[in-house]
Amino acid sequence: MNESTKTRESHPEEDPQKEPIGRDPETTKGIEDSQKEPSTLCTIKNGPKGRGLFSCAVISPGTLIHDAPCIRVVKNEYDNFMRFTVLEHYLFNAAGGDKLLALGYGSLFNHSRSPNVDYRVDASNLCIRYFAGHRTIQEDEELCISYGGNLWFDDASTGSHESSESEQETAEGVDSFLNRMEL
Repeated sequence: MNESTKTRESHPEEDPQKEPIGRDPETTKGIEDSQKEPSTLCTIKNGPKGRGLFSCAVISPGTLIHDAPCIRVVKNEYDNFMRFTVLEHYLFNAAGGDKLLALGYGSLFNHSRSPNVDYRVDASNLCIRYFAGHRTIQEDEELCISYGGNLWFDDASTGSHESSESEQETAEGVDSFLNRMEL
C-alpha cells in the first residue's frame, strides 16, 4: 500500500460508546488477546513500506486480526473498468473471475515475502478474514500478507520486483491454489 491510501478514522464524538479504532498501544497493554476486539489489535502507521498496519500488542498465532467487509467487482466490471484504476492493485481474486475490494483495514496490509498474517477469502459472505500466522506477532510489528510472486512494485525488503524463476513457479502454484480456495 502507499501513503496516498485514505481511510476514515472513527471519532469518539460520533458514538460515545465506541472506542476509536487503532487505540494507542498503552491503552491495550496487559489485556489478553482473547478479550480484545480484533480492531483493537492493530493501528495505522507510516513505516518503511509506507502506510501500513502495526500490532498494538503481542498477538498469538491464529488470532483473528480483522474481518474486512468487501465489495464484489464482477468480472465484466473488472475487465471493462476497474483494471484501469488505482483500485486494481487492491483487489483480491474470487471465483469466476470476480474480484473483491476489501474495506476497513483489509486494503492496508503491506506485502512481505515472509508474511506474519494469513487471510481467507469468504466470497459468499463478502468478507476477507485476516489471522495471525504461525508465529507470535510482537507489539509494534508491521502486519504483512503475501501478494504473491508477480509484484507490480519494488519490494521494500529486496529493492526489486523481479523474482527468480523458482520463486515465480512456487508463487504461481500458491496463487493458483489460493484462487481456487473459498470458505
